Amino acid sequence: MALSTQDRSPNGPKISDSRWSDLQRTLVKELGQSIFEMWFSDPGNIVISGNLVTIYGDSDFSVQRLSTKLSDSISKAVHYCCGPNIQIRYEKRNVSQNIKLNSPGDAGKTRILDSDATARDSEIHSGSQIKTTSDRSIRRRQGLESFWFGESNRLAEASTRQMFQQLGQLTPFLIYGPTGCGKTHLLESITSEARRKLKLKRCVFMSAEQFTTYFIGALRGTGLPSFRRKYRDLDLLAIDDIQFFAGKKATLGEFQFTIDNLVRNGKQVILSSDRPPIELNHFGNETVARFSAGLICPLQYPDLQGRRQIIARMCGQRQFNIPSSVRDLIAERLGRDVRRLSGAINRVHAVAEATNRPITVEMAKQVLIDLFSVTSSMTSLNTIEKAVCDFCEIKPAELRSSSRRKRISTARMLAMYLSRQYTSSAFSEIGDYFGGRSHSTVIAAQKKVNDWITENQAIDLPNAYYPAKEAIARLESNLRIG
Repeated sequence: MALSTQDRSPNGPKISDSRWSDLQRTLVKELGQSIFEMWFSDPGNIVISGNLVTIYGDSDFSVQRLSTKLSDSISKAVHYCCGPNIQIRYEKRNVSQNIKLNSPGDAGKTRILDSDATARDSEIHSGSQIKTTSDRSIRRRQGLESFWFGESNRLAEASTRQMFQQLGQLTPFLIYGPTGCGKTHLLESITSEARRKLKLKRCVFMSAEQFTTYFIGALRGTGLPSFRRKYRDLDLLAIDDIQFFAGKKATLGEFQFTIDNLVRNGKQVILSSDRPPIELNHFGNETVARFSAGLICPLQYPDLQGRRQIIARMCGQRQFNIPSSVRDLIAERLGRDVRRLSGAINRVHAVAEATNRPITVEMAKQVLIDLFSVTSSMTSLNTIEKAVCDFCEIKPAELRSSSRRKRISTARMLAMYLSRQYTSSAFSEIGDYFGGRSHSTVIAAQKKVNDWITENQAIDLPNAYYPAKEAIARLESNLRIG
């Protein structure tokens, strides 16, 4: 919640930074977190001017609700934090008015709610596309051919094709993977594919944050029935980054009912998350079970060949004439997040245009030295230990102990394998660090984990059985290894 003061006159209440925080905390305590977010999530909902506090609503219904049902709790919080003599007024906000944000940290900013902004928001809400030359608009038009799966994501490709063959049956379709692996791109491409090839008219792609914003807006106004008709009467609904819903009980409940309604009517639901369903804390077993009833698929970072293809495609779309040797350099030196690849070719092209220099390997090394140094820097044994302990839910002391319990020995072998892969430490140094073990123990651990990967063996971890490749990929993601 953001509060604002229009006039801190000498005769008005002196609201310190701590008082602003106190008022927010008091309102949460009086109203509850979900109601607080519902009514006071936007800037300018509460304005303090002298001895007057104005509570704004977006509609007559909102004003009536605030001034009757919630007035006692609001009055109690305001009088407690701002003084017993302060007056409270409830008003309908003019949509075109400018609201000054002069609360701590917002000095000098202005939030302008004009008709153009409302129109833009409406376009996003309806799922319509804005005509730009960005990568996002291109892939929305192109469909699945704009997404490069590669060898590392054959399972994701097969699952996506299967979902299209049985549209509405394999639902919800949940894709999970680390930040920057292409989840948003894939969801947008699937939505476009459904519109173009399957001729589905009622397809909407949106982020979880957008869903939350529109839901809160519907609650605060008179649009909840309209909101439900809009999103429960679709052929396909794709929602990105559903981990955003964690802790938002009211929004999570509406999300769950929306999914249930679509699934019950044989419509397709596609979701993405940065972690598997079992790790979506605060979602509850009921919601996680709904995900498990559909199709769940991991998405991994593209391999080297995939990165080369992605860079070539980006250069073609943007009409960048970057030599293949430079493209290969970027693909080899910048792993993981696809956004880094995009930023790298943008920077190289911009510098070449600005300085009129030819694009060469040496020039690219100079221009991208900061990106290369970040991704090539080695991680530490301590960082690996922490990442493995967090992932396997054990303590560092257990990892270094002499315990041979399967859960601990598995975690220890993973830690030794990653230490050998991503640090310059010798076998003996790694053995010493993880409980004074011999170098032969580290060699055996590395061989064992390699066998797991080769055989795609499942590893028994606290939350679930993970395929070895997936467990390693998730640990690498947590370590931010390039």
